Amino acid sequence: MRTTLNCMAVLIALAFLSACGGSSTDKTDTNADGVAAERIRAMEDSLYAKPGVDRKGAQALLDVYLLYAKVHPLDSLTPEYLFRAAGMKSSLGDPQGSIVLYDRIIRDFRSWRKIPDTYYLKAFTIDNGLHQRGEAERAYTEVINRFPDHRFAKDAEQMIENLKYTDEELMQRFEAMNADSLAAQAAK
Repeated sequence: MRTTLNCMAVLIALAFLSACGGSSTDKTDTNADGVAAERIRAMEDSLYAKPGVDRKGAQALLDVYLLYAKVHPLDSLTPEYLFRAAGMKSSLGDPQGSIVLYDRIIRDFRSWRKIPDTYYLKAFTIDNGLHQRGEAERAYTEVINRFPDHRFAKDAEQMIENLKYTDEELMQRFEAMNADSLAAQAAK
């Protein structure tokens, strides 16, 4: 029953988005874009209200994000939906697809307010999703060079430092830091 409702919601959203066409720069479509955004928000609320992971619902929402971006390539909501789609792709086990979407945001929406986050999450996905340490280090370095005053620059520096260690060595380091923190709290 739940799957049938999800499918129906996706079909309605897809039909609606397909019918809208154009971009939000066309004054006649502004209201339709708002309705499409409301439908997407309703799908998000439905998906995130459920306990656990609803892979079918997540895939349906991902498809709607991508359709919105296709139908409205210049809309102000498009980079946000692509950003959310990239995170969802990563969560669904497609880090390469996630990186493709981050690259699209970087290429097409250079002045978007979350562009530093996009660069950082791309680097993080290369690191943790693809496990390509050399490429991850280059991507983290790009974050530092492009956004030296952004909060993610410091995080990128730490991530580069962590690239030097194996997973086992990192676990040992974190356990040691935790033990030191607990000892300091006990001494107070």
